[in-house]
Amino acid sequence: KPKARIEEYFALKQLLELRGTSGKKSKEDGKNGGAILCFYGPPGVGKTSLANSIATALKRKLIRIALGGLEDVNELRGHRRTYIGAMPGRIVQGLIEANQMNPVIVLDEIDKISSSYKGDPTAVLLEILDPEQNSNFRDYYLNFNIDLSKIIFIATANDVSLIPAPLRDRMEFIELSSYTPQEKFQIAKDYLIPQELQRHGLKSADVAINPAALSEIIEEYTRESGVRNLRRQIAAIFRKVAVKILKDKEFKKIVVTTKNLSEFLNKKVFEIDEVEKRDQIGIVNGLAWTAVGGDVLKIEAVKIKGKGAMTITGQLGDVMKESAQIAFSVVKVLIDEGKLKAAQDAKAGAAKDSRAGKNSALRANGGASKSPAAAQNSGVEENSEGQNSEQIYNKFDLHIHVPEGATPKDGPSAGITMSTAIASILSEREVRADLAMTGEITLSGKVLPIGGLKEKLIAAHKAKIAEVLIPRKNYERDLAEIPNEVKNDLKITPVDRIEEVLKLALV
Repeated sequence: KPKARIEEYFALKQLLELRGTSGKKSKEDGKNGGAILCFYGPPGVGKTSLANSIATALKRKLIRIALGGLEDVNELRGHRRTYIGAMPGRIVQGLIEANQMNPVIVLDEIDKISSSYKGDPTAVLLEILDPEQNSNFRDYYLNFNIDLSKIIFIATANDVSLIPAPLRDRMEFIELSSYTPQEKFQIAKDYLIPQELQRHGLKSADVAINPAALSEIIEEYTRESGVRNLRRQIAAIFRKVAVKILKDKEFKKIVVTTKNLSEFLNKKVFEIDEVEKRDQIGIVNGLAWTAVGGDVLKIEAVKIKGKGAMTITGQLGDVMKESAQIAFSVVKVLIDEGKLKAAQDAKAGAAKDSRAGKNSALRANGGASKSPAAAQNSGVEENSEGQNSEQIYNKFDLHIHVPEGATPKDGPSAGITMSTAIASILSEREVRADLAMTGEITLSGKVLPIGGLKEKLIAAHKAKIAEVLIPRKNYERDLAEIPNEVKNDLKITPVDRIEEVLKLALV
């Protein structure tokens, strides 16, 4: 997708140049063929590398402007010459360095700009990036208008939501999402290993990394969505090889295998533990999106004798706390409506059957006549199952915990997971250990769509999960973006309502 969109962007520019009206510069020529491109995604997925590749392909100079932490407007606009130490803004400095008016300028980390008493740099960026305005950009130091419309601006960001709305409106976002283990393997084999060999002064005759060892490095030594840490681990192996070459006079080619990998790398960092083999009550596999890709998030619930209070722990944000409250209310409604049998219902039903047997025996013995009080008691007995259902959640306090309390967690996709954990505890039914789920829930029990599906399904695939429950809307619109290796290994089931989730999840 990113490659196709970049091709379209430059095809449009080229077409405008080819069909320019008889040498005259049309009004549209200077508008960069549309919007400003912004690559966004987790760290290490190649956003800046892609911008560098664009500059190389166009044979233009590349200017990189790091915007992280920038808060002074004059850094972009330039200082007036009346001040001591005045200098042009970064854009003009970039043009001077490039010695041309049409370089590729990469605005790195555009989501990390901060405003202060010195002004708001995002307001200046509006003028710099807006195709309608940037043909007459005024730098305070030069004090005359400059045409920036020939520059190709490419922005990079980790989190789009942090970019101010007016600036976001002028950009077209191209997502670079997490790599699958197979994609990382191919990138390492074709690019990272040859590059690191060259950087360390080594040759392929000196060292080789076995495919099985490379897979183990990817799965057990790195925790990321990109390939930055993978490059570091490969570099660590090659450094040790370089030391051995210098120390050992009779050096022979080293082949790194799964057996001798621990000699080169320190310790394993297990990215995702495989799921439990045993079904358990109150433990559900949830799926989470993080800045470094997806993760399997276990949600645990226990009940303690009490009065129906609920405690939520695990350093959760407001959204997840509200999800837990909604989940509790949804499960209460299911119990009240009889759609979910609470743990005491079965006992109450058995007691009711035995009482019914006694009453029929009495009637057979001629004891059919009842006093009004006896009739009333009999009515209570008949409704005792309903009363137990109504009271079950008032007899216990619930404690919901999302493990790793040191890690902050928030987001609107744990609704059905928390509902399943609460339903499992109150009904004392086990939850399938090979099942994971993601989806937000409404008070009426409807399952709402979520974001970050690709990362979440990749995490489920790594954790050897058999089936994943996802909202139907995500199933209909996002499944095309999921890699085939993940889709082939996972059974992906769409759900609309909480009743469907509980039917599939509870044993």
